Amino acid sequence: MLKKILTVFLCLAFITTAGFVMANGEKDSEAGSIRIGMYGDLTGPTALWGTNAERGAKLRIKEVNENGGVLGRQIELISYDCQLSPTEAIKAYTRLVQEDKVVAVNGSLISNTALAVSPVAIEMEVPVVARAMDERVTTPGFDPDNPDKSIPPNPYFFLLQPSAFQQAAAIAGYAIDELGMDTFSMLYTPGNAYAQYLAKGFEYYVKKRGKTMLKAFEFQMGDSDFKTQITAIKQLNPDGLFIPNYTAQNANIAKQSVELGLKSVMIGNNSWDAPMDKVAGTAADGAYFPLNISHDNPDLQWYRDKYSEEYGEEPLLNSFAGWDDVGFIIQAIEKAGSTDPVAIARAMADTVNYEGIIGTINMNRKTHRPVDLAMSILYYEGDKVKTAEQKYLPK
Repeated sequence: MLKKILTVFLCLAFITTAGFVMANGEKDSEAGSIRIGMYGDLTGPTALWGTNAERGAKLRIKEVNENGGVLGRQIELISYDCQLSPTEAIKAYTRLVQEDKVVAVNGSLISNTALAVSPVAIEMEVPVVARAMDERVTTPGFDPDNPDKSIPPNPYFFLLQPSAFQQAAAIAGYAIDELGMDTFSMLYTPGNAYAQYLAKGFEYYVKKRGKTMLKAFEFQMGDSDFKTQITAIKQLNPDGLFIPNYTAQNANIAKQSVELGLKSVMIGNNSWDAPMDKVAGTAADGAYFPLNISHDNPDLQWYRDKYSEEYGEEPLLNSFAGWDDVGFIIQAIEKAGSTDPVAIARAMADTVNYEGIIGTINMNRKTHRPVDLAMSILYYEGDKVKTAEQKYLPK
């Protein structure tokens, strides 16, 4: 009788423990495939970015699986649409962790959704690798007025491209040192964390270099008429006008600036890349912007060929991001020698010399952002994008 009671007790204890582990997503089954999660904008206004990132991720996983997988197991990607919604992003991340038992997550490219998921990742202890540029995502206490202040990083969130302040410094540095600009204005929406922190970073760097920010102009999310702000900017006549928003807003500002005869050189963010060329057309002529890659870099042709063979079309920027981000996760799993998310996060924090398509990633343990990652500086000639600098780092 005692033996039967003990057996029942042990069975119940095992079931309870297993249920606890599964509910909290702390460990995968250590059998079958290793699951990597992904939440992104697969529908809505930024769907082109999310679907391209997903394609790049799938292409990387296909290659890894064809070469034997990781730790003797195949990789499986599970992705959900977060629809540009912070609430949906939290739901997607939570589902990936608790129900799908993923060991790591490739997060959305959008700062607003990443800011929502960041504290949840700390609670659930499953790392996220993303392209969200707002510094608060990886360092929640970041102070834009004192950006060099040391802030403890989120141990479970990592950025794999230059942050908002880093990207803003790249294009501002190029404008000052290579284009000879001294005075600037900005036109952006504070309703978009990405645009807001690019603007803050740009102004910080301009003033740090001893140049003049004449005035920063704002608009609200959803606005499409910018003529009042552009007219005021035209009167100030800055050397450069920084426009760091999403594609549709940037294109409308460019078109209306041309209509109103603005003479200032337009300076953009990475959202000035395709499909901006088709949306703005020749209104973008003469504008400069930073990007993780240069489209005419011959070193990237192998990826273009691989992507085109798989999907029948040319890759856009965010497909490169999906390839690199998932590759970074896979390397961390290999380095950890484990599918334990905590061990994987530690391996991510210790990463040096990760050879991504966009460049060599050396992770800063203090910020969980890349150190000294150069950017390409591109410009518009008519409606065509050309390369000004293949690899540029500001002073």
